[in-house]
Amino acid sequence: GERMYRTGDLVRWTATGELDYIGRADFQVKFRGQRIELGEIESVLLADPAVRSAVARVVDTDMGQQLVAYVVPVPGGEIDEQELRSGLGKALPSYMVPSAFVVLDEFPLNASGKLDRKALPAPVFEAREFRAPATPIEEIVAGVFAEVLGVGRVGADDDFFALGGNSLVATQVVSRLGAALDARVPVRELFEA
Repeated sequence: GERMYRTGDLVRWTATGELDYIGRADFQVKFRGQRIELGEIESVLLADPAVRSAVARVVDTDMGQQLVAYVVPVPGGEIDEQELRSGLGKALPSYMVPSAFVVLDEFPLNASGKLDRKALPAPVFEAREFRAPATPIEEIVAGVFAEVLGVGRVGADDDFFALGGNSLVATQVVSRLGAALDARVPVRELFEA
């Protein structure tokens, strides 16, 4: 059978008695009800020529759990967050696109020279500039978000998940929106839009 080592490496014994390295167990996480392979996010990030190294992880913040990408640029390189975000958006489902990007000069290492995940800095979340809902539908959506999430006010540009929403709350949102708009709103729409 498979064995997990304290390092987080997943290995199994082969029939010939050799250790077969399967991968990292901690790279697959459950985030907002979805199974996420952190390694997939990292390989898309690494495909960007400006990125030298990348780590994706789920971080506990005041806003609940957030998916965060940590990137180190190539020497003399500039990281364009918008470009990274749109590249990830094209390659991965929206729930796998990190809500925050942290650019570091180098990754913190522990005594044995491995990445020290605990020493990665917490991301800083900036609330978006408030833009009032402009259409009746935007007002209904903002009202439902505010009600379900228990937040004071919701702007037209606010992201449901960045405000602390999760897949459980998402089902409440779509049923209330459906009733308010007299239309069927698939949960998938909420993840994608």
